Amino acid sequence: MRQKPLAFLGYGVRIPGGYDDFAGVDVKDRVAVIARTLPDLDAFAHLPRGERSLLARLKRLEAAKAAAVLVLEDGPVRPLLREEGPVKLDIPVLSVSAEALGTACGDLRARLMAIKDTGRPASQDFIYAPWTTLTLKLKLRREEAQVPNVVAVIPGRDPKLRKEFIVLGAHMDHLGLGERHSMGGAEGRGQVHPGADDNASGTALVVELARELKKARPRRSILLMHFGGEEEGLLGSNHWVQHPTHPLESVKFMLNFDMVGRLDPAAPKLMMGGLGAPKAALEAARKLAPEGFAISVDVGAAVGGSDHMSFSQAKIPTFFFFTGIHGEYHRPTDTADRINFAGLAKLAAYGRTLALDLANADTLPAFDPETAKVAMKGDGGPMRIAFGTLPDYADNPKGFRINGVSKGSTAETIGLQAGDIITGFGGRPVKSIYDFMDALGAHKPGDKALIQWLRGDQTMQAEATLKGRS
Repeated sequence: MRQKPLAFLGYGVRIPGGYDDFAGVDVKDRVAVIARTLPDLDAFAHLPRGERSLLARLKRLEAAKAAAVLVLEDGPVRPLLREEGPVKLDIPVLSVSAEALGTACGDLRARLMAIKDTGRPASQDFIYAPWTTLTLKLKLRREEAQVPNVVAVIPGRDPKLRKEFIVLGAHMDHLGLGERHSMGGAEGRGQVHPGADDNASGTALVVELARELKKARPRRSILLMHFGGEEEGLLGSNHWVQHPTHPLESVKFMLNFDMVGRLDPAAPKLMMGGLGAPKAALEAARKLAPEGFAISVDVGAAVGGSDHMSFSQAKIPTFFFFTGIHGEYHRPTDTADRINFAGLAKLAAYGRTLALDLANADTLPAFDPETAKVAMKGDGGPMRIAFGTLPDYADNPKGFRINGVSKGSTAETIGLQAGDIITGFGGRPVKSIYDFMDALGAHKPGDKALIQWLRGDQTMQAEATLKGRS
């Protein structure tokens, strides 16, 4: 239990040469109080989008050595979650209301109104007021759980080719009660998120393919997989690739179905990605589509971050199928009555055609490293830097773990290897893939950046000259 003085820092914004909530306030070893929601101020007009997020402002306070942060809500208190993933900080952060703080920081609403009226900071350090201390008592508990993968096999009929496998996969998890990653806002959290499209649709489609392909008796064997933990970072597929039930070199192709239940009946259009698949293979797959079935082909990773990425990182070519984002995505309203079942059946028939085409072919397309390049994006848009890491999407308490590096990349040049955990990039701490993406987005081609990482118990670092994307 510790007592710490309070300091009000407006919105926790610092713009070099401009608006600065930190001016005149030493936040070190104080409990900082900031408002969550940024107002529409001219002073904030040039604040980069990546610096507007609550997480970016919390990181700034952590870097300034704040003891803790109280996030002042403009409504009910709510979980401090970033929709893209878990917040990873080394200081306590609590959501509070103005009523809960009482008069410890004076009239907070008046201070915030003054900022809105004048466009100038109204920060205040309360170090000399002994009654404005906060007593914190925190008890942290890390909970771990096991989630299953479900794997089934349809043996091939060809004496030689039956030793090779085509994987048909879909993730079977969703968001539960929406406590993490819900797009439904405060009202959505605590409600059941059915996940009819994401991804009961893909799960059901793989079951239907299992029924059909068993009757068809293909030459190659079929591995049918339902993955757990996709929403938490491709955990199930990544685990299977690292601990396969069949030799990984025997897996020749992977088809992944994620959110395939919302085909537009008026204009049926399927989005299809080919991570690690040659462009010719994608074009051949498009020609197998039934009449009146439009397919939007997207080479590489531009379509979807899903379980096919784990296989592509293992140098297995993949196809990914997706009928598009909609207003019910990651919300309690993603329900079965919104599924286009006729469209799902049509997609299953197309999936059967593709699976049999691959399973019965004399030879299969080889992995193409050019289409396997992941087009990562940061808060500011598409990345300008090509660094060459293959990400491990699972949460890691030490930093951003990588599954490998691309040949000839900057990451390979400085000596990074599979299993390394990146902890720093260009002076920024890296605690997650989101930190890593933000750090990449802050640089331009030609910049030099110090990269720090862990390899087992060893701490390593190297300076890298960053390259642009070709």
